[in-house]
Amino acid sequence: MNSPVLEMKGIAKRFPGVVALEGVDLEVCPGEIVALAGENGAGKSTLMKILGGVYQPDAGHLRIDGQEAVIRSVADAIGRGIGFIHQELNVLDNLNIAENVFLGREPVWGGPLKLVDRRKIHAQTRTCLDRLGLDLPSDTPVRKLSIAHQQMAEIAKALALEARILIMDEPTSSLTLTETARLLAVAKELKSQGVSIIYISHRLAEIGEIADRVVVLRDGRNAGVLARREISHDRIVHLMVGRDLDQFYGHAATERKPRFFEVQGLRTRRYPQHAVSFDVGRGEILGFAGLVGAGRSEVAQAIFGAEAPLA
Repeated sequence: MNSPVLEMKGIAKRFPGVVALEGVDLEVCPGEIVALAGENGAGKSTLMKILGGVYQPDAGHLRIDGQEAVIRSVADAIGRGIGFIHQELNVLDNLNIAENVFLGREPVWGGPLKLVDRRKIHAQTRTCLDRLGLDLPSDTPVRKLSIAHQQMAEIAKALALEARILIMDEPTSSLTLTETARLLAVAKELKSQGVSIIYISHRLAEIGEIADRVVVLRDGRNAGVLARREISHDRIVHLMVGRDLDQFYGHAATERKPRFFEVQGLRTRRYPQHAVSFDVGRGEILGFAGLVGAGRSEVAQAIFGAEAPLA
């Protein structure tokens, strides 16, 4: 294995009444995809916000290329070649895609006039969008984009930084299967170019597809590391919860009753022309699948009473 490009040793972070991280270690080598896994509240995002300059650690130290590093701000992290794709969108909907991608670091021309080189930012943004397989004009206003396309624009922003270490925090949470596949392909392409990636996702299938190693956190501490050949859904879950799922969840016998709950001809304001019908049995788990905007949430809200159904 090559020498690590990033070393985080003994990282600790406390908030009032909460120990978010306690002595966490993380290493990433050049051209390696390391998945960071753990339950909600395990400390994954806090650790990455320390690396990204959002938080300062209470203890521990960082090394980049073997040299001690102190990252005091987001700008400091960017200057060290660290890019961060946040789960929460950080786009301005009153600007277009290219203006968002180069926000705060626009190339200029005209000497003391410092005029924004719009031709350059649109050309470079187009290159990033092409890498993502996103067929959208770079001058498209962000307010006209779907949530999924806004997420892709956020990823294009990170690509434009040409980061050496790229943090992806739940980057596919709003993406379709096709867009997710393209993003994973881009991650593999960046890896082949020597970019190191820290990938956070609750979708364990994605981790199994692209990760070279998996580092698992539990309750703000290191719970274990899995090499590529050891990665499996069951092993990751075991490290996340500290026990096998068969021991974690009981399997008490339940009396099954078909058609325990029925919905017939439900129409919502989102799709008034389409009626939804289904039934679920007692003791049964019914899954609702669909792309972003397919109407799943509206159906659930109508059933719960948060939104009045049309029929």
